[in-house]
Order: sequence, then C-alpha cells, then structure tokens
Amino acid sequence: MRFADPISVKAKSLRVRILFAASQRQGTRPTQEDYFANYNDECFALADGLGGLPHGEVASKLACETALWAYQHVRLRPFYWADKKLFLKRIFRSTNITLWQKQREKGLEGGMATTLITCIVGEKSFWAGGVGDSRLYHLDSTGKLTSLFPDDTDSSGRLTNALGANRYGLVPHVAAKYFSRNDCLLLTTDGVSRYTDEKFLAKQLALCGETTQSLSSSVEEILRGASERGSTDNMTVVIIKRVFSW
Repeated sequence: MRFADPISVKAKSLRVRILFAASQRQGTRPTQEDYFANYNDECFALADGLGGLPHGEVASKLACETALWAYQHVRLRPFYWADKKLFLKRIFRSTNITLWQKQREKGLEGGMATTLITCIVGEKSFWAGGVGDSRLYHLDSTGKLTSLFPDDTDSSGRLTNALGANRYGLVPHVAAKYFSRNDCLLLTTDGVSRYTDEKFLAKQLALCGETTQSLSSSVEEILRGASERGSTDNMTVVIIKRVFSW
C-alpha cells in the first residue's frame, strides 16, 4: 500500500486567513462621527465625518456603506476588476456623488463631507484608496512601517480634499502593495494619528500576535496611547493582518 507524504498533505492544507479587529472612542466630542465597516473580510472602509459641517455622522456612515456597496457591484464588471486602481477610483467617484446628492434632501441642506480610506485585501496583495487625513499604514515582514497616503491638508491643517465637498473632480490617492505573511495594515482617523508617532504604532503592530483577541488588545493599546497623549477627538483604530493556519 502507498501512503501519502505527510509533508505534502500538510502543505496542501495550509490556509491563508485575514484577521481584523477594530474599536472606537468618542473622546469629548458630542457625537461619534467616525464610522467603520467591512464586507466579507475582503473590503474595509473607514471614514471620519468633518466636524466643521453638520451631519458628519451621516456622511461617514453613508460613505462606508456606499463604498462597500460599490465594491460588491462594480467588481462584477471584468473591466474594473482587472485593474484594481481603476476599480478604486470608480468606488470613490460613486461614493462622492452619493454624498453630494444626499445633501439635496430636506434637513441635510447644511452640507456634509467626510474622509475615506477603502482597502481591498487579496491573498497576495492589497489595493487601497484614500481621501482626506485618515491614515493607512503598512507594516511589512521586516518591521518597516509606511504611511501610504499624504494628508490632504494645507499648511494650517485644514482639509483640501474630502468626499461630498464637490460634485466633480475628486481624485483619490491609490496604492497597491504585496501583502505577505504577518504583514499588518493599520487604519486610523486623525484623532489617533495626530497624537501618536510611527515608532509607537510600529511597536504595537509588531506585538499584535495572530489571533483576533491579540489584535483587539493592540487596537485598545493604540487607542489608550492616543488618549494618554492628549487626544479628545473621535478615535478609530483598525488592524488587519494576513496569517497562515492549518
């Protein structure tokens, strides 16, 4: 009788898994204007409604939900699915128009706008788009932490680009990178990024482990660190990690 090679059997059973954990704090703000959502652990969206305009909580929720809706529907078109950067631009255009049109409704005439980070995670790569000053960081297998997009702000820190601010002309930042084993993605709103440095964030990601519970602990530690450093703003942290399991 011929027996299967146990090493070969194990290799075939190795599975790629995407783990994530997320949490928020409201700070001293009267409302929570950050919003996070994900679809099937494939597409993640984080938004921060602009506090200088009314309806920030409406804008951020609508942006995330529309981005995920667009991901589910636009990906059915091979033309866009074949070019993920073009796909992301289409998602942002659809989301921007939705927010712009929402402001025409009764009770929402005062305007609304939001930042948005959208990230699509595959088995070997990830693709992301961003508008505003919410951050997306990538920690690679060497321990190097990279902030993928510049903040859309002027010299005084005011936003120069946001969803819902203008009907046409929105141009998101887009990026694509290899996503190897134990790489991490960190999504944060500015209530976290303005009060923490990359050394602190890299340390927390390096310690986040390979379970949902350990990722959750790192998320809470980053939120705690931002609070201890003086943040009273809305704060959201999301960690996404690619791991292998048998």
